[in-house]
Amino acid sequence: MGDTKYILRVYLNDKYYIESFEAFQFELNLLEHLHNDGVPVANVIRLNSGELLGCMSTDYGDRAFALFPYALGNELKRGTITIEQCFVLGKTLAELHLSANHFHSKYQRYHLDLKYLVDEPLRLIGAKINAKDSELINDQDKEQLQNIVTSLGSIESLVETVKNLSDNQDEFGIIHADLHTGNVHFLNNDLVIFDFDHCAFGWRAYDISISFFLPNAQRDSMLRGYESKRPLSKEERECLPVFFKLRRLWDIGDMLATENLRAKPVVED
Repeated sequence: MGDTKYILRVYLNDKYYIESFEAFQFELNLLEHLHNDGVPVANVIRLNSGELLGCMSTDYGDRAFALFPYALGNELKRGTITIEQCFVLGKTLAELHLSANHFHSKYQRYHLDLKYLVDEPLRLIGAKINAKDSELINDQDKEQLQNIVTSLGSIESLVETVKNLSDNQDEFGIIHADLHTGNVHFLNNDLVIFDFDHCAFGWRAYDISISFFLPNAQRDSMLRGYESKRPLSKEERECLPVFFKLRRLWDIGDMLATENLRAKPVVED
C-alpha cells in the first residue's frame, strides 16, 4: 500500500447506454480478459469479497463501484505525443481488438451503432436548438450547435459510407469506444489504456479514427502500428475520416444525454 494510488469509480445510474448493473460486469470481465491476454490495460482489482463489482446503498439509491490501479505515466497531448509512441498506440489498439475477438460474456453490452452515433445526437441537438426556454440554452449556444452540425457536411453521405463496412466480428466487435490521448498514459514508450466506461460492440475503425486528431506524421505512424498487427480493409480506411466527424457528433450527443443526469436523493414515503 504505502504511497500506492488507486482509482475508485462510483458508477452513475441511469446512463442512456447502461440498462443494468450487468453492463458494468461486462466491462470488468473484459478488462480481466485483456489483462490476462497481455494487453496493457488498467485492470480491475478484486474486492475483499472476491467480486469485481461492489454495490452500496446511498442517499441516492444503490450505486455500483469498482477499484482500479492508478495508471502510471503521463497523459500526452496532441502536440507532444511522439511518432514512436503513436506506433505503439496503434499496435496496442490492434492487439486489444484481436484479443477482444476471443472474449465471451454472459452479460449484455450495448452496440455503438448508427442509432447512438447519428440518430440520437441529432435528435438531442435538434431538441436543444428548438428549445423555447432561454434558461435551457441561449442563442449563442444554439448557433454553435447548428454550426457544428453544418460543418459535418452531408450526414446522409457519412452514413452511407459507414454502411459499406462489414458487420463481421473482425470489423464490428468489442471496442474501447472512447479512446483518446487522455485515456492513455505513457511511461517512456510503454503505455496503459484505461477508462473502458464506454466500451461497446462497434466498428473497429471508430476506435482508430482517433488518429485523425493527430498531426499527419503521428497519424501515419499510428496506422502503421495498427496494421502491423491487423491490416485494415479498403472500406475501413475510407471510414476513418467519416468516423472522425461522427465522433464529434457523438461527443456532443453524449454530453447532452447526460447533462441532466444529476444524483437526486431518494425520498422515502
